[in-house]
Amino acid sequence: MFSTRSIATALVGVLFFFVVGCGGGNSPTAPPDGWQTSDMHWWAEGVDTSAVFITLDSLSSMGVENAEVQLSASGDVNQEQFQAAIKRSLLPLYRNNPMVVDSLFEEYAAPQLEEVDLGGNVLQSNGELKSDLLNKNQKVAYEAITEYFREPQRDQSPDNITWPDSLRSEEYSGVVQLQVHLDVEGEGENATSRADAVEVLSGPHPTLNRIALKAATQATWKPAYVLEDGSWTPTESWVQFNIPFQMR
Repeated sequence: MFSTRSIATALVGVLFFFVVGCGGGNSPTAPPDGWQTSDMHWWAEGVDTSAVFITLDSLSSMGVENAEVQLSASGDVNQEQFQAAIKRSLLPLYRNNPMVVDSLFEEYAAPQLEEVDLGGNVLQSNGELKSDLLNKNQKVAYEAITEYFREPQRDQSPDNITWPDSLRSEEYSGVVQLQVHLDVEGEGENATSRADAVEVLSGPHPTLNRIALKAATQATWKPAYVLEDGSWTPTESWVQFNIPFQMR
């Protein structure tokens, strides 16, 4: 299995903890100046929405998996099926940047996985790889990729997120799940990432959803990086995270 630190990093399951306040100043439900909105999608002016609002539910939806390559409860497992299963186990890492991560998988992880002996009984009764085989090689692939790819890291969250009294009840208590596209500002190790497109994947109430959207536009991140020609180059990325609105 991944180390505890690696799991936390790969999942990017960030929770924004906040102070409940009475509000003031700019509306906590209004998009930043110059941003466009459509339902539960917000994006900065000039952003190509077809490029940033992508579905990251599965490798197939990301366009990096052949849906026909599946394990079967019977029969032998070939290298193509085996590597596809390892890729699927790395879904949280792939969400950061599907095309970049997949290219690194093919270049650095796949050659190591080709050396794995797939003879004998490598499947569980449900048709999935045995856990020890999966976990060991998931770690091998993860480490091979992250030697050349750094995942984005939350740098700073908004200081205060307002939460209306009228919505502080068990009825509206819940979590807003967001997906954010992070653009890069600056160069090299001093670069910063900020959201230029945000969408609600699920949430308990339209007002709370908009509050979460606004909060996401105010956060800053350390960018994702790719190692190129001996230098770490910041690159665009995606993150998914939760903002809780729950009774205390």
